[in-house]
Amino acid sequence: MRMTRYLTGCGLAALLAACGGGGGGEGAGGGLPLASGSGNAAPNTQAAAPAPALVKAKAAQGTQGTQDIADARNGTYRVYAANGTQQQLTVDFDAGSYTMTDSPNLPESGTFGEDFTEPGTYVFASGRITTAANTSRFRVTADAIVGAFPFATAYASPVAYAAQPFVAAREFVATAALLDGTYNRFSVTRSPGNAQDSAILSMRLSGSGTVLEICNDAVIYKIDLCPAASKRTYAVASGTDDTWVGTNVANAGDVANFRMARIGGQNVYLAGGVSTAPAVQFMRIGLPESSSWPATRGVGASTTGSWGSNLIDSANSVRTSTGTDGTYASLAMPVGGTFALQPEGIRGVNSGGTSRYFAMQGGALSVLVGSRNPNTQGYLQLNLIDTGAAPDARNGRYKVYASNGTRQALALNLDSKRYEMTDETGTAASGSFSEDAAEAGSFVFDSARIASPVNTARFRLAADTVVGSFPFAVAQVTPVSYGVRPFVASRALVKTQAALDGVYNRLGVNLTAAGGDSSITQIQVASGGTALYLCNNSTIYRIDTCPAATLLTYTVSPGASVDTWNIVNVSNPADRGSFAIARVGNENVYLSAGIVPSTPTTSVFRIGLAERATWPAVTARGGATNGSWGGTAIDASGYARTQVLPGGATGTFGATLGSMGAVGPVNMRAASFGTAFHFASQGSKLFAMVGSRNPATAGALEIGLID
Repeated sequence: MRMTRYLTGCGLAALLAACGGGGGGEGAGGGLPLASGSGNAAPNTQAAAPAPALVKAKAAQGTQGTQDIADARNGTYRVYAANGTQQQLTVDFDAGSYTMTDSPNLPESGTFGEDFTEPGTYVFASGRITTAANTSRFRVTADAIVGAFPFATAYASPVAYAAQPFVAAREFVATAALLDGTYNRFSVTRSPGNAQDSAILSMRLSGSGTVLEICNDAVIYKIDLCPAASKRTYAVASGTDDTWVGTNVANAGDVANFRMARIGGQNVYLAGGVSTAPAVQFMRIGLPESSSWPATRGVGASTTGSWGSNLIDSANSVRTSTGTDGTYASLAMPVGGTFALQPEGIRGVNSGGTSRYFAMQGGALSVLVGSRNPNTQGYLQLNLIDTGAAPDARNGRYKVYASNGTRQALALNLDSKRYEMTDETGTAASGSFSEDAAEAGSFVFDSARIASPVNTARFRLAADTVVGSFPFAVAQVTPVSYGVRPFVASRALVKTQAALDGVYNRLGVNLTAAGGDSSITQIQVASGGTALYLCNNSTIYRIDTCPAATLLTYTVSPGASVDTWNIVNVSNPADRGSFAIARVGNENVYLSAGIVPSTPTTSVFRIGLAERATWPAVTARGGATNGSWGGTAIDASGYARTQVLPGGATGTFGATLGSMGAVGPVNMRAASFGTAFHFASQGSKLFAMVGSRNPATAGALEIGLID
């Protein structure tokens, strides 16, 4: 058996007729002739990019000293991309560089680096990427790469680029007899006008690699049970550069080319190409038929541009991913069983829903394809199976709303205990963190910005939420200095405008170089998220009791990102801002931070907790704008906090809690510390308290995560 790793370019032709597995007829790996003049088909225009024999360096490694040995993964791989093209990917892990060369022999070069929140995943840097999040990434196994790259969108004019999945290999079957086997094949197609489709079928190679049979039927049959009228048979012969050419024995114009890669110790059928009549680009991937269906975790990309993991077993498929818009999502769908007529290696996913898929897996790959219905046809998800320990589900990236009046990004890896906090200018503060031995569930940030005797920069986690304190730049102060301030970070921000609606008790701080002030009010987002009402009164009213003269109305419209929302005062357009709604503990939480557009010398932070009738006894742990970290116990009538300050001072202090009266918010309490007052509100997972607007307490803010 010979496996080649020398990718020296060939003229690949693989052409599409129509989609099987729920549709019209389809050829084996193409369906249309290689040359013009046969029937009404046009010649195939796909030509594989020539590849330099760079992988010879791999064979030569080891002839020098150990320190000169190149990374074994370096080299050139043949790429089959979901946009229906074949390309060449050359990677150098020692230099962290790559070149992707497409079929017109046009290279795109750049660098890549490992994503520390997901070890084993590498991120492509490319000028083609203009989306909010870079989901062009890849993972590596022996002699294969699975990932996404900003390929040209099929038939787009002018040229546009989008992150799309690919499989790349450098080890291919070169002996005909080793092709034999029964396979399940998924296909996706792209046509002009943004049309796309899917195909799902079974096929078999036999006769020592000389015969190919496919079942081209609307029903997904096992190849042995395929109706005679739906079975197509091809004579297979060796092509150039490890390709194989199948010719329909009943129609010599129906010709198909493919390669058989070796990935994860098994054969993987790969085909891709372009047809000019009709205009179609396609990708096909086939895995060996098997009755084995293990529980696996794959990591990879989809044609929607998302990157993430897919946990699949005999009952469920759970896709957890980040989209190109930077939003994080998790989707669980049921997995169906086996049927007498259908291959055992193909399972239906969400077959009873409106968005239906099919899955197959084996060796190193897990693949999902959309069924032939408008919601999912043309969808493809390619994952490389990860056999290591599952990473902490809390790893990833969170959008930070900080009480110094900034919005930042927090990346966490709970397994390696590393973090990275990136501010609005792109400046990153990174380091390690450790568990707080004295407070289970709390983690301590290690940062060079902290020079105080006690490090009070810490955080705690809830589902898709981080609450803590960090040494942020002090607002509006020059030169830059740092102070530990509270923050809330989320990766579950609301993207649907109608889901913004609610009544919120909004607490906040206004920050200038001279000091801080407080903001305490109730707001309502209403009318399907299109209007916001704010009670702008020195008395703290509920929205429904707010005097008409002090009830401000704002329009709400989509913001700069899919999870931010702009507000503009209908009576004073200069009064404007933006906000987000996070889902925390199954409740909406209002968040806002930034510089006031009309007063750039003022930075603000706002947090709004949903209005509700209950006020349970809770314990919350978190930080405050005085730099402290501590635990707070709240009940019907009292508040008690035990804290430590950056200077090392510790203490416990308390307050009595009282209602806001007949006209005030129900889910708000006045906290009396003798002559000083604060105002508090709580949700199912968050507690917040802000000082009253007098010099002794203005600008004071505490945020805690409820146990």
